[in-house]
Amino acid sequence: MTIEKEARSNATLADQLSYKESLPKGVSYMENNGFLVMAETEDGDEISLVSCIFRVGGGKKGPWQVEDKFVGQTTFQIKPKDFKGTINDLDFISNRSWATDDWNSGEVIKTNDAVIWKLDNRQYICRPPYWELKGEHMGIEFDLLLSGNGDASFHKGIYADLAKNNVAGYEAPLCCEGTFKVEGKTYKLRKDKSVGCQEKFTQPAWDLAKVLRGETYYWIWWANESVRIFIYYYPSVGKAYSHVMVDDQEVDFSENGTSNIKMEELEYWIDPKTRMRIPVKWHFTLKSAIGEINLDASAESRTFYGYLSESGATIHYGLHSHSLGEMNLADGRKIALKDMRTYIEHGWCAIPLPAAAC
Repeated sequence: MTIEKEARSNATLADQLSYKESLPKGVSYMENNGFLVMAETEDGDEISLVSCIFRVGGGKKGPWQVEDKFVGQTTFQIKPKDFKGTINDLDFISNRSWATDDWNSGEVIKTNDAVIWKLDNRQYICRPPYWELKGEHMGIEFDLLLSGNGDASFHKGIYADLAKNNVAGYEAPLCCEGTFKVEGKTYKLRKDKSVGCQEKFTQPAWDLAKVLRGETYYWIWWANESVRIFIYYYPSVGKAYSHVMVDDQEVDFSENGTSNIKMEELEYWIDPKTRMRIPVKWHFTLKSAIGEINLDASAESRTFYGYLSESGATIHYGLHSHSLGEMNLADGRKIALKDMRTYIEHGWCAIPLPAAAC
């Protein structure tokens, strides 16, 4: 694929490597090299993709119940251009991310100018500020070029400090171009209407089915041509993080290392696929001395995936929409937040039961 535009990112080639060996010996771990794509095709359809390669392990008695394994996740949905209205049972393609399933061997390859993550028929070729996603999973063929369009947010810490902090990782904003092929049809993406991110981290593993028995988490991206907002709100582990960019300049809403986030759930829907009652309409508020952001989001479609850990199984919903709102800054600026492409993810423990096999 030909690179046609400038790109920038503070994520480095070294950041793309696997670092599980840098964690304390014997600790259970999770690494993710994952990508979110929110795209529009040349025909006006909207495509949502989450594509991840995880590396997890720590032993049979750890949260993942495996020694060391690469696990893949694909969640894919096409929303037709004439699709309008509120939440709907729109179909999607997805898989469960259970480490105990029979996954083929993955690997991380370092070359002179790239780090390549491979699993089955897919590979991520990482050459910051460019990333290529190539291959096939679950009948979805993809050939994508992702270009950095701003600095990554190292909210889990930089990799140089991993040995000291036992955690490192970031979210990097990206533009996207390329093609998908599904059921014999090829979808070409509009570069000016397709955005996303890379999530890359290394950390000790949580037993997710235990952690998510209380309050849920929210992992959210909003993006349009000039504004990007990332939220990681995880009350049960003490995390409330925001990263806001306006015209490629950071607007720091954090105070003393945390953010004043409120995610008000306004409306619910019974999902006919799972019979679960899920929130589908929200009012989001982010406040600090620098200003205030208010956004209204109403989900138009949903996807989901899940993990298996020692204490049970979790389900993680992705809600897809366009949001509207306003950013009011203390310096007097008022920024209209129009047509914000939105991905809202949250999850909880769906089966709070251990295996207890003997």
